[in-house]
Amino acid sequence: MNTYIESRRDALPDVAAVLPTPFEWVFVPGGQVTLDHRGGYLAQNTTFDVAPFVIGKYPVTAAQYQAFVDAPDGYRDPIWWVYSSAAYEWRAENENPVRPPYGGGDHPRTHITWYEAVAFCRWLTEAVRIRSGAFLSISLPTEQQWQRAAQGDDGRIFAWGNAWDASRCKNNLEKNSIGPAPVTEYAGKGDSPFGAVDMTGNVWEWCLTSWGTGANDPRGDDVRVLRGGSWFDDVMSFFRVMTRSSWSPDIRSDMRGFRLVCPL
Repeated sequence: MNTYIESRRDALPDVAAVLPTPFEWVFVPGGQVTLDHRGGYLAQNTTFDVAPFVIGKYPVTAAQYQAFVDAPDGYRDPIWWVYSSAAYEWRAENENPVRPPYGGGDHPRTHITWYEAVAFCRWLTEAVRIRSGAFLSISLPTEQQWQRAAQGDDGRIFAWGNAWDASRCKNNLEKNSIGPAPVTEYAGKGDSPFGAVDMTGNVWEWCLTSWGTGANDPRGDDVRVLRGGSWFDDVMSFFRVMTRSSWSPDIRSDMRGFRLVCPL
């Protein structure tokens, strides 16, 4: 996988040139995923083909998101919000982002709505294009991409394997967790088969996919899919890589963040 990234490095969006560290892409080869039928657009367990892509090794950090907030052409520029009338209207009523209550710049950026996460992806795509000339689009992962990156080919229950191990991710099963962990804290302990960190635990992650329709269209005010479980959760089943959740795109929480994906 690392060899592939190295061979394609010049063609991939050079996010590390725009955002603070840590940032790396990890390669996810094409394959299949079977999504659990419980809720939303799925009436039964359904298998999907997934094309190859790269995904961020870590969730987007508070420092990385702050680059968008601080940029003169960033958060306050209406252009990043016109992908959806609902997002544009939400932004008009919410002029300033909300700072997360926990952690420093190396923690996952929480208190982030789905609208804000999509606007960040749009800004970053253009910032990288201006800097390096790469035209590949950066976005939130679809639900299928997220599970493919977390689970791999062997149908594992958690990102690291089939046996629960609370030491491999940020969780609250012992009811003593307050706030998320730095995104590198569990690196090498709970990584997915492709090397993505925090796919189990730390923060729920926004996906592009509509919970009600399964569409990956950013327009509208559809409830959106969330995956992964968080530092707050004390139920083991929430951390299964097949567990599906959802929330309204306009609500912030200290349990939710996001990571980036780019098609190949």
